[in-house]
Amino acid sequence: MKLCTECRAVFDTKDWRCPTCGVAPEMAGDWPTFRADLVGAGPKEFGSSTYERMSAFEASSFYCLSRLRLIRWAFTKFFPTASNFYDFGAGTGYVLDVLCATRPNLRLYGSDLSIDSLAWVDTRLGGKVDLFHTDADHIPFSEHFDVIGAFDVLEHIEDEQPVLRAFHKALKPGGGVLLTVPQHMSLWSRLDDETGHQRRYIGDELAVKVKAAGFTIVLDTCFMGTLFLPQYISRRWLVSPTGIEGFEAEHNLPGPVNGFLKGVLSLELMLLKAGIRIPFGGMRIVAAHKS
Repeated sequence: MKLCTECRAVFDTKDWRCPTCGVAPEMAGDWPTFRADLVGAGPKEFGSSTYERMSAFEASSFYCLSRLRLIRWAFTKFFPTASNFYDFGAGTGYVLDVLCATRPNLRLYGSDLSIDSLAWVDTRLGGKVDLFHTDADHIPFSEHFDVIGAFDVLEHIEDEQPVLRAFHKALKPGGGVLLTVPQHMSLWSRLDDETGHQRRYIGDELAVKVKAAGFTIVLDTCFMGTLFLPQYISRRWLVSPTGIEGFEAEHNLPGPVNGFLKGVLSLELMLLKAGIRIPFGGMRIVAAHKS
């Protein structure tokens, strides 16, 4: 059901005008916005050049491909009957695109605080996703989604607990969340500053916060543990504190190196699928069902 962010009435109509109070959201370009005050001024507003840089690495980067395979496996395993999926902080639409190909009948939703992001996703998905502009405090749905995903998003938000509670309210009974975050403050570098991170997570911190928001954890594991030492070395000595290297430093790798790292992470994913958990790694993934 849709949720009016003004009067909190729930309704099921084709358009966004609330039948109770008559309020309709403003438009930001081609998309309804539920935070018109943040159009063009959202926290760490990324522009089209950032999405262009990110998209350039998605099809080949060992990190992007391995992370995507992990997300696709977790989604398929823990949410096999999901009929819809909402990507909160859709970015370039990479996850939405792959889930669309994996499960063609899945109805897709996406939001972001960047209008450039919505434009990228709309172009990429060719109109196959319902897009809107909002933050977590103004998600315009109530008990509507089967799964909400937030992939490398929560670390950008100063207090993620209200976000997790908002996800809980927007999910159907029995629905769930799928979340990825960076972890280990020892890996903090210019890349974290460059992308607007508030934190890297520590231990089971994310799972504890997800539980506190009313979820039951079904998956909580690290990833990229096999590459922790190379990543640590890269963050300490290869990512320069100044200059233009930043984001590209860990993605624009020679072909053989990139291929080797993809192979290593493919083996690590096989271990995860077999139930073997590595207790450390640069990424954390949590899947949980609404209690």
